[in-house]
Formats: sequence, structure tokens, C-alpha cells
Amino acid sequence: MVRFWEILKANFRLSIQNNLLLAVLYLLIIPVLRSIENLNEVYSAECLEQSVILIGILLIVPLHAAEQGAAIKEVVFTRKIPQWMILLMRTIMAIIILLFLTGTFAGIMIMKNCTFPYMSYVIGTAISELALGSVGCFAAVLSDSVIAGYLVSIGYFLFNYLGYISDTNVFWLFSMEADDFEAKIWLLGISILLIIITLTYVKKKRAGLPLFSFR
Repeated sequence: MVRFWEILKANFRLSIQNNLLLAVLYLLIIPVLRSIENLNEVYSAECLEQSVILIGILLIVPLHAAEQGAAIKEVVFTRKIPQWMILLMRTIMAIIILLFLTGTFAGIMIMKNCTFPYMSYVIGTAISELALGSVGCFAAVLSDSVIAGYLVSIGYFLFNYLGYISDTNVFWLFSMEADDFEAKIWLLGISILLIIITLTYVKKKRAGLPLFSFR
């Protein structure tokens, strides 16, 4: 158990700590950029889905960034714990932190007299954060470049924001604004699938196996 906590702390410092600070700073800036007071359900959803969800990029996209240096890779390949398990551990930590940060921000909005179903909006926002982050993390791992991951996630957000991805698309991030929570189920499924594919890719890459085999 002691070793497990040491591994958790080491990976938190390596892949989450600095990004967590950035996420907190970003959340502190949101009230300066837009109002978070006296909002109804629609405007509360807009604030959460169009502003708060960006922390998904900050916390999830760079989870594998530490291993992308050549020198670090040599150390990683000598670990007793498989790299895909390390990445899974980091992903779970990041999701817990996303839920905590989103819940805290939504709680502050409630204190500021915003009116919306707290638990539904927190979970819905967290799902969009996970979708936004998992797309970028997958791209970062596949391309071996965290910058590519950031670009893919930002592009995904902009495609939604600018209307290129409509409310009939399963990749739509802003469904709470239309009171459509069914779309979040699709997003959650897509996110889980991307995470599984990413972990499988990391596992097979370490073993020198192709991701897809038709034998």
C-alpha cells in the first residue's frame, strides 16, 4: 500500500501537478471574462460548457507528455509497472480532479444565485471535459507529440463553438444548453472508447505489436 501511494504521488507530480495549477488559474480568470452571477439554466450551461470544459484540455491531453522524450522512454521501458497501467492511473486521477474542480466551480455559481440542476450539470460538464481531453490525449500518444494533442482538442472545441458540429452530431459538446442529456451518453461512450484505444496502443507499442491485427 505504501508503494502504491508513492507511485501515485510521483505520477501526480510528474504529469498533473503543474497542469492542475494552470487549470485552477484558468478557472479563476473565467469570472473576469464573463458573468457567473444570476444565470438561468441556459446561460449556466453555456458558461460551463463553453468555458469550464477547457480544463479537460489542460488536465488530460498532456498525461503522457512526460514519456515523450527519448531519455525518459529508456527509463519507462525498464519499469516493472507497464506504461499503460501508469497512464490509466493518471487518467483516473485527472478525472477525479476534473469532477472536483467542476463541482467546486458549479457550487460557486450556485452561491452566486445561478439556477440549474447542480449534479446533472456537473456530470454533464465533466463528460464534455473528458471527451475534449481524451481526443487530444489520443492524438498526442498516437503522434508522440503533446502539441499535436493540444491542437486536435482545440480544433475539436472550435468546430463545436463555430457550429461546424451541430446539435444532431454525437460529437456535440454543448448539449446541456438544449437540455439534451442523451448526447452526453454518446460522448461518454466515445471518451471511454478513445481511452481504451489509447491504452491498448501504448501497451502494444511497448511490446512492439501493431495496434490493429487482422489475423
